[in-house]
Amino acid sequence: MMKVIDLSIKEKIYKSKQSQLSILNNFNLEVAAGEKIAIVGESGAGKSSLLNIIGLLDRNYVGEYTLFGSPTDHSHTSELAQWRNQRIGFVLQESALINSLTVEDNIKLPFLYAGSEKKNLREDENFETVVNAIGIKPILKKKPLECSGGERARAVFARGIIMKPQIILADEPTASLDMENRERIVALLFGLNREFGTTIITVTHDLEIANRHDRVIHLERSK
Repeated sequence: MMKVIDLSIKEKIYKSKQSQLSILNNFNLEVAAGEKIAIVGESGAGKSSLLNIIGLLDRNYVGEYTLFGSPTDHSHTSELAQWRNQRIGFVLQESALINSLTVEDNIKLPFLYAGSEKKNLREDENFETVVNAIGIKPILKKKPLECSGGERARAVFARGIIMKPQIILADEPTASLDMENRERIVALLFGLNREFGTTIITVTHDLEIANRHDRVIHLERSK
């Protein structure tokens, strides 16, 4: 099976005025297309940082990264931006919704960066399916501040998968949800994996969710 991620991190350093923290030392990750990977570990081990590196949001580390068969350090900035919009779906905790837009407009933001033909095709095919599957149709005309935390979390999730990306990076996607909506999110993630071969990488503290993936990677804090 084709390898979509080949990542080798020698070191990732966080610096502050008082201290310096080194994480993900000598960390290696290979992921085949269509795999479901869960990442678990204690706070400070680098789980969210790893997702940011995989998703090309953080390139400040020592190491090498080949994504979709291309070394990322040789890729043009515009190509990386296109990957982030169309080939990688982000469901990150810091993916804040824009409060001046409705939930519907927030979810449709990725279409603004796609070509018109692809935009029209995907918007018609995907939007209704996604919002119905997640159960957020009643809040589409609301602004984010008018919604509950769980509703906002589901809206962020919808925005992350709306383009049917090749890779979905999910950071605690079920953390603020009740059991019913947690199962909706997991079912939709795994449904994309089965139907389209989408690669899923999920950071979670929920071991029951983690063990439903193909592999579980445990991160430990550097000594």
